[in-house]
Order: sequence, then structure tokens, then C-alpha cells
Amino acid sequence: MSLFLRVTATCTKCGKAAETELAASVNADRREDLRDAIIDGSFQSLTCSGCGAAIRLPAHLTYIDINRGQWILVEDTDRLDQWYVAEAEATALYDQAFGRFAPPLQRQIGAEIDARVVFGWTALREKLIAKQAGLDDGILEVLKISVLRNVPAPPLNDRTELRLIDVAEDGELLLRWVNGLTEEGIVDLPLNRELYETLAANLGPWEELLADVRKGLFVDMNRLLISPPAQGMAA
Repeated sequence: MSLFLRVTATCTKCGKAAETELAASVNADRREDLRDAIIDGSFQSLTCSGCGAAIRLPAHLTYIDINRGQWILVEDTDRLDQWYVAEAEATALYDQAFGRFAPPLQRQIGAEIDARVVFGWTALREKLIAKQAGLDDGILEVLKISVLRNVPAPPLNDRTELRLIDVAEDGELLLRWVNGLTEEGIVDLPLNRELYETLAANLGPWEELLADVRKGLFVDMNRLLISPPAQGMAA
């Protein structure tokens, strides 16, 4: 089932408070409309009745779609710099629900599920779109890295993210540089799907990098850009 909690949201611009519901879990098998809302960007979005400002509630929930083989722990972007902590938490949760500590039937279901942890609504949306389009999210991240190596002066900094936004009917992949905190778009980067297919068919030179991207539930190039603290040091 999908679970929502009653909370008070406060507008950061005018300070007006409003009662609303904060998602704690989404079951897309039972609530396809919630999955649609995540993809179209309306999920957990409000308009302040005081000043009309757009409000996006923070992300902290589990998303499950057994039919499509997805289990995702969604955390807010302010936890990205400690992705390794959230990844460990996600692994523990998944192990209890569908992994090694789950009952046999649940483990059988889990064998067909891709478990992930993501940070922010744009990252969650990307995983849903990639799965729908039949894209391997690990290979997609390697494609992004190859783009960074070949595109002059990409707008890369500690707040920007390169995300898959849409897949056109002709297969074109629409990637977009976004502000990870505000979700504001910066610049679009359309790519022919043939680039993805060519990479997927010729992974030899990329195997080590792909293995690094897939080391845990955080399948994202940011795991290579944001290093965890050295072993034995405090986080």
C-alpha cells in the first residue's frame, strides 16, 4: 500500500503554513496514478495559497513497483554527499523486505527486482523513465560519463546533475542539466539512442567503470564523483 503522513508545510518565501500529506511509501502496482505524477513532476508539488510560490515537498520514501521490477529508497538531495550511508540503510531495508533476510516467497520476488537508492525527485523520475524505455541504468550512467569526456565545458559543479528527462517516440534520449536542489533546468542535451545502443554493444573498454557504477544500490555517476571518507575516518 501507499502511505501518506499528515504534515504542515511552510512556504520558504512568505512563511504561510498549510496542512498537506507527505509520502512515506508509494506502491505503483496499486497506484499507477502516483507513478504518473512522479513522471510528470506533479507528485508532492503544491502552490502556496499566500504568495503563489511553487512548493516541492522533500523526498523521503520507498517506491515499489513489482510488475516493473523496481524497489527504490528515495532520499532528499541534501543527503547526496553521504550517499554511502543512505546506501547502507537502503541495503538493510531491502534485505529485510525482499533480500537475504526476507521470507522465501519475498526473496523469490526480490530476485526479479532492481533495488536502488536515489536522491531527489529528478533522480527518481529518471529511474522510472529509464526502466520504461528498456534502458540499463548502469549503462546510462556510463553514457553520461562518456558525454562529459566529449562535450566541451559541461556545466558541472556540486549542484548540477545530468538526468534523463524523456525518451521520444523515435528513441531520442533527452538528457538535461538540472539544478539538483531546485530541479530547475539549465540546458538540454538530446542524444540519438544509437549512442546508447553502440555503447551497450561495446562495453569492453568501459567494463571496469561500469562495475564501479554498479557496486551498490546507488547506481549513479555521483558515486564516483563524491568519495566516501577513508576507512576508519569519521563521516
